[in-house]
Amino acid sequence: MKNACLFLLSLVSMQTTLLAQRIVDVSYSIDQQGRYLFTCNNKDYCPYILHLDFTTLTNARADHALPYEAEVRPGINKLLTISPVNSKDDIKLNYKSSFRKGCLTPVVNTGFIYLLPITPGQETQAYRILNARGASSSPGGQDSGYSVRLRAKMGDTIYAARRGIVTAVDVSNSENDAGAATTTSWNYVEIAHADCSFAQYGILRKNSAFVKPGQSVEAGTPIGLVGGDSYGRGSEVRFSVSYYPGMSNTQIPLLFWTKDNGKGPLKQGAIYVSEFPKAILAQELPKTGSKKVKPVVHH
Repeated sequence: MKNACLFLLSLVSMQTTLLAQRIVDVSYSIDQQGRYLFTCNNKDYCPYILHLDFTTLTNARADHALPYEAEVRPGINKLLTISPVNSKDDIKLNYKSSFRKGCLTPVVNTGFIYLLPITPGQETQAYRILNARGASSSPGGQDSGYSVRLRAKMGDTIYAARRGIVTAVDVSNSENDAGAATTTSWNYVEIAHADCSFAQYGILRKNSAFVKPGQSVEAGTPIGLVGGDSYGRGSEVRFSVSYYPGMSNTQIPLLFWTKDNGKGPLKQGAIYVSEFPKAILAQELPKTGSKKVKPVVHH
């Protein structure tokens, strides 16, 4: 009976998508008391919100409320324990899991001052994009909430607007550089911040990223080159920030630092000049004399 239950449990686990197995992989072990000890391996570089639902649970009790939801950090995470109600009988259970990038309770920093992600001294015209959907709806692709377009030239350098960790890079698309008027996806870099927000930078030239997933970057770090997008105005930088990547209901108004204007929101159609003051670059750097902390996202 126990072997049959284990086979059924394994079969359900095998039905999870290949993507889930690669990024957030849920597994279990059985101890000498017959308890199921659930863990997961988050193979990405940022937190995920994991949802674990038991569709069958017989002769079993969990040490956490069900369905189970938790924030899982990169690496191995202990989840919950399922114990038998009657030690003489077998546990019967089936489960399914899902996940998404983000934190359960992110601390929203609406007062943070972002750099314009273009070369210092460069002039640009800014436009707001409402409810834009970006590179993809898969983990790592997002452009929802607050999104802006900044006029640029093909081959211009794109810079990190804030300190963080690179969590996704996709620069495989050649449609924009070829002059396509429309496309369902574009090349981008995603960076996770200390307050568990995620920025997406586009549209990059094919194979032009200077960074890779897992790499820590400081504000003002070059991350890639502008691609030849022709969505009506020619090449441009697209920049967005969301606390739940891929979800369009998390709008975050942003403050930017620009030359001669200081900090403030960008106005539709207005002209701005990029500037990288030391005080803005150092907003999230460790204080002098304090222990250096890696920019790991947290809630």
